[in-house]
Amino acid sequence: HRGVDYAGRTGTPVMATGTGKVIFAGRKGGYGKVVILKHGGRYSTLYGHLSRYGKGIRKGQRVNQGQVIGYIGSTGLATGPHLHYEFRVNGKHRNPLTVRTPRAAPVNAAEKTAFLKHAAAWTKRLNQLTGA
Repeated sequence: HRGVDYAGRTGTPVMATGTGKVIFAGRKGGYGKVVILKHGGRYSTLYGHLSRYGKGIRKGQRVNQGQVIGYIGSTGLATGPHLHYEFRVNGKHRNPLTVRTPRAAPVNAAEKTAFLKHAAAWTKRLNQLTGA
């Protein structure tokens, strides 16, 4: 297994982790519906088990970081809905959780505040459900 799986509900939007170009959008074996993005010369990312593709996503299309490229699903050999995410450097798999990448633009203050508020509400709810 050469990626990271992120559980989620079917239909949850999947966003590009970086600006790039779609080099593949289609079915690919056990991955089911897949989008592969090329980010400059060295980096590529793969998004697998999608239920459907984002609007206008096709080979050759340019995408921006944060743009919806697909939606979580369970296509291919997935046993439940999740995103399978892979990161490659010069074609070689790298752990997306530890690979060093160029710095991205920082999140603006308003978006960060909104995210933290949303995260706090969900954390509170999870704690209520688990009795933590």
